[in-house]
Amino acid sequence: MDNEKLWRYARLSRIWARTLVVVGVLVFAVGLSLQVGRSAASTWSGVATAFASLIVSVPVFFFLLRGWMGNGGLPSSRLGDASAEPASPRRLEASTRNWRAWTLGLGSALFVSSVLILGFLVGTLGGGGIAEGVVAGVLVAWGVVTANDVRRLERIEIEQSRTYFAACKRPVSVGSVLVYRTTPSTRGSGV
Repeated sequence: MDNEKLWRYARLSRIWARTLVVVGVLVFAVGLSLQVGRSAASTWSGVATAFASLIVSVPVFFFLLRGWMGNGGLPSSRLGDASAEPASPRRLEASTRNWRAWTLGLGSALFVSSVLILGFLVGTLGGGGIAEGVVAGVLVAWGVVTANDVRRLERIEIEQSRTYFAACKRPVSVGSVLVYRTTPSTRGSGV
């Protein structure tokens, strides 16, 4: 427990979801920039193909990921593994500085790794827009699936009068280190 902090689980999940969507958009922009420099007809064809594959990929992967991740890959599915936060020693919650550093690190790592995957796929399959749209579509769909589950997680916290946290130095593999604190119920109190 040395140097462990409590990271609000719903906030971590929301940051993950938003980061996936933002990185998906940025990766799509990188993919579109790969189309520049070719002939005008080739460029427009690649851009149109990229948009078409993005538009098809998002709903397809939304339903695939929602079904596949529903068996333990979504944030709310990990809540059953949480244990009560011990009263002593009391761990501190992550500071604003911790949150900023984590968000920046997560976004940077996800962006770099996604661009590398995009580069590999474009190099293997060739340019033309399909790989660019599919990679961005998977990231956006994953973010939307996770964001939908974050709303479910927040409802569960209210229903159970608990606040869930990841107890760790850095929130990596947070699902295995979940704890909760009981929060006072505001139902019927006029608040």
